[in-house]
Amino acid sequence: MDTRLQQLFQVLRWCGAAMIVAAAGTFLIQSWEQVGDVARYLMLLGMTALLPALAYVCGIRLQEGRSARVLMLTLLALIPIHAGLLGGFVLSQFGTTTENLAPIAHWVAPSRSAAILLVAGAAVGLVPLILASFKVLARPHARLLTAMSAAGHALLLVPNRSALGATLAVVPILGIAAWSAKRIKPATLESRLAVSSLVTPAIVIAARQAFFYEVTSAFWGTILGIGALALFMLGKKISDTSLERVAFAPALMAVGAFLDAAHAVTHWSFSTTWLSYGIFATIPMLAFAWQSSRSRAFFVRSAVVLNVVTATTTLLVAPRPWAALQCLALGLALLSYGFIRDRRAALYSGISLAAFGFIVEVAHAVEVFQPSGWLALAGFGFALVALTAWLERRSRTAKLSHELTPGLPQ
Repeated sequence: MDTRLQQLFQVLRWCGAAMIVAAAGTFLIQSWEQVGDVARYLMLLGMTALLPALAYVCGIRLQEGRSARVLMLTLLALIPIHAGLLGGFVLSQFGTTTENLAPIAHWVAPSRSAAILLVAGAAVGLVPLILASFKVLARPHARLLTAMSAAGHALLLVPNRSALGATLAVVPILGIAAWSAKRIKPATLESRLAVSSLVTPAIVIAARQAFFYEVTSAFWGTILGIGALALFMLGKKISDTSLERVAFAPALMAVGAFLDAAHAVTHWSFSTTWLSYGIFATIPMLAFAWQSSRSRAFFVRSAVVLNVVTATTTLLVAPRPWAALQCLALGLALLSYGFIRDRRAALYSGISLAAFGFIVEVAHAVEVFQPSGWLALAGFGFALVALTAWLERRSRTAKLSHELTPGLPQ
């Protein structure tokens, strides 16, 4: 009964915290025409100042530390709202506002000096509250977390609403959060939540950009790439193979978004872009495989299958020498793997793929009177022979070293 009662108290505490955050969120809605923007913000600042006072009463007077910690976590959840509104004030005086911007996103300071005073006054009032929150949640690292939080929220004040500006702000914030987590190594729930609060400025910037301003493929590529990395690292940390492998999907979408952004500069044809997609998508797949022994086979297999699909479909739609060489290289790799490991499926697939690429490459060299076909084929042959010789030498050296080392099984 006591356990269920404690669980009920915990639910009620978090419900109260959610109500406080929702109340603060209403300050973002432009529906108080009778109250100016500055007066509205000062009301929010006053409401925020009540949280540590209530936490003091709960923690010191009532001897209820859980409620105090929830209130201090709630205070940290309000800081991105403060930074976002202050960023609106700064933008109104130091940036360029968009004409078709929704009224909800307009926060106008009376003058430049008023915008500066609002930011300075809020910093004087909020930074000590942030420090107090981190002292409650992660006392040994309170100063470090406060400095990192202030740096991350400061990027919300930059009066630049371009997609590039948002991308350049999101990346360092997430870098700060990752570096802090690696250095602190939070072990308790409160410390984990404290470190997680460092990510909230990036979430606000991404949401603000997506809802109110310009977004580009490069912006979405950055967000998706960061999401893929976060999923993979989380899965690795908690030893969840399924979560590691889910990172496959956003990683592929991130590569596609970056190639779409590059298309505006390169003006590649569809076949070239599709072939390049398979090549570039291999990079995160192999990086994940290198970092995870549990999912290594999955990511390597995915990279191989993806490149086989892109190369063969490119050859079927628009035969190109580089696609044929990619098919040839992949086929030889599969052939070698199947032969060494006695995997008939890989062996026969490799033979078929290598033969297909070889035939297309030779046909291209015969039909098109250009050096690209035969020169690429000859260069690939030279490289293959040289690589085989190098591998054979390494194998012979390793075998000799193994035989000369005492105590090793012969």
